[in-house]
Amino acid sequence: MSKRIYIWIPTLLLLLVALSVLTTAEQSIVVEDVLGRHVELPGVPRRVVSMAPSITEILAELDLLDRVVGVDSFSMSDWYLNTSGRLREMGVVDVGGYWWSTIRVEEILRLNPDVVLADSGAHKPLLETLESYNVTVVYIHGGSARSVNEVLSDIYTIGLVFNETNRAEELIGRITSGLNEGFKILRPYSGRRILVVLDFWQGIWVAGRATFIDDVLSRLGLVNVATTYGWSAVSVETVSKWSPDLIIVACSYATNETIREAGLYDLGKPIVLLNSTEVDIISRPGPLIQLVPQVLYTALERGLGKPVETPQGGMAGAMEVNQAIAITIVVAIVVFFTGLYIGSRRRGS
Repeated sequence: MSKRIYIWIPTLLLLLVALSVLTTAEQSIVVEDVLGRHVELPGVPRRVVSMAPSITEILAELDLLDRVVGVDSFSMSDWYLNTSGRLREMGVVDVGGYWWSTIRVEEILRLNPDVVLADSGAHKPLLETLESYNVTVVYIHGGSARSVNEVLSDIYTIGLVFNETNRAEELIGRITSGLNEGFKILRPYSGRRILVVLDFWQGIWVAGRATFIDDVLSRLGLVNVATTYGWSAVSVETVSKWSPDLIIVACSYATNETIREAGLYDLGKPIVLLNSTEVDIISRPGPLIQLVPQVLYTALERGLGKPVETPQGGMAGAMEVNQAIAITIVVAIVVFFTGLYIGSRRRGS
């Protein structure tokens, strides 16, 4: 009997080893990032570096801030969900400014993260350096997002990285619902022509076609007058040709004097200068998108005045009333002339 036990012991050990290998394999995570790279993680990351505030905000929404050991400088002052306060309480390290040239790679290496979450627009030049030190990096669209769907894709990718796809889907649902509700809220301003100005460095920087701001405006029933592609600098003459109904300035350092020097006040168009919180909401491609409708409504109200309320509700209701009146008038005219025609026939007979 004892000999049989001894015979089975090696077999059991082999089975345990095999099960261990299988379990480890099942825990590995493979993610395709926006650069088309297949990134394999041995397990759910426990030490994370986030290099953009929109990424940090996604982590906060997914209740994953406890995994963060390093962030960009802007995240360290992020008001959303009290992110900055929570990061400071945890002793999270500032690894440098948002753009790749201001990131301190040595700080990232010292933190020894399981994964670095990077912005494909701002941090792509760091890929070769980080890979040379065997640092695992997952790139998302981030500031380069061209649509709301790409922002939602970023959220789901981060959900995959942390095996939190259910929470990611819930967040995506909230954002989508928020935008749908925003469309209803902004209906009184439907069709208004908007220009969003983001900076004044060597020109007037605007959000053109194929930007997430352009997509958000379209989803909310507004028209983006900027016909340029992406984020681009234009002249005041170009802005004049576009003839926006409202110019929204979403630049954190801009003042009335900045706007005046750029020549925008000379156009005679309503201009609304957003505060720093509103600038963050409208310019960060992450969970803050769900707050954009309210910022736009407030800006439109400030710049164009309160919408005219109708019994049917908003401009759409007014259009329906006008159409009904027009139809009634046409019918009355037809009836009137038909009566005249019939009457003349009878007199003639």
